[in-house]
Amino acid sequence: MGKHNLGWLLALPALLALGCRLSGNEGPVPESLATSRQLTQRGVAALEQGHPAQAKQALAEAVRTSPIDPDARRHYAEALWQSGNQGQAIVQMNEAVRLTPDDALVRVRLAEMQLVAGDVDAARRNAAEAIDRNPKLPAAWAARARVMRALGQPRRALADCHRALALAPDDRDLLMMTAELYRHLNQPQRALGTLHTLADTYLPGEEPHDVLVLQGFAYVALGRYDDAVRAYQAALVHHPASAEVLAHLAEAELKAGRPAGAAATARQALALEPAHPESLALLRQVETAAAEGDLYRR
Repeated sequence: MGKHNLGWLLALPALLALGCRLSGNEGPVPESLATSRQLTQRGVAALEQGHPAQAKQALAEAVRTSPIDPDARRHYAEALWQSGNQGQAIVQMNEAVRLTPDDALVRVRLAEMQLVAGDVDAARRNAAEAIDRNPKLPAAWAARARVMRALGQPRRALADCHRALALAPDDRDLLMMTAELYRHLNQPQRALGTLHTLADTYLPGEEPHDVLVLQGFAYVALGRYDDAVRAYQAALVHHPASAEVLAHLAEAELKAGRPAGAAATARQALALEPAHPESLALLRQVETAAAEGDLYRR
């Protein structure tokens, strides 16, 4: 299940509790709406249990029972999205936005869907609308940051990331995106600082593979090759070895003055992927330099 979908599911109990009554003195909930909410609960439970077909069926019935229920619409959109029906999911989420025009979070989710589906202009409009409606919502700034990155505007994306991080400083997705943007802008020191902040949100030894690999990239860019070696080695501890990461490790070992280790690591990469071009090139470089007596060993 995607991380964005998980957020919606975690928020569901509070949303349904709120939706099970009408505000003020408007009287009892109409039978159709009550039935729709029961069907919505059933559909979301099916999604949580990994039964998308059952979820779609229940949520489609919820929408038919009460077409004006925005919760039914957006959860039906999520079920369609998980089933790969992006177009219909966006149709349903658009309808949810129409029914709750001031709900910034619903607009954020619509923007995320539109971005994945390739409608960047629509995603940009909805992300901006979400910010206008709730400028204190970090997800809104994050959504526009992703749009700006997709539009090839990394500096604007970075500015939006900073606005989001001011509201949610420990958000791991935001910290990762910020580090990636700094790397793209050739600011390895800032990237590394952000990655250290991100790593601090995990217990020691539980830092994710991608975080450690990006740390390795930053260390290499800063000329800190021994630190890069340690970062790549740590990334390989709890993750299946890949030729790509092993090639990065071999390159760092070579730059750190460890040609023998670099050659051994490159051969390990080639054992996994015999035609891996970076590993082949690095191994030839080590062997040629060794034959010419240009490398020392330590």
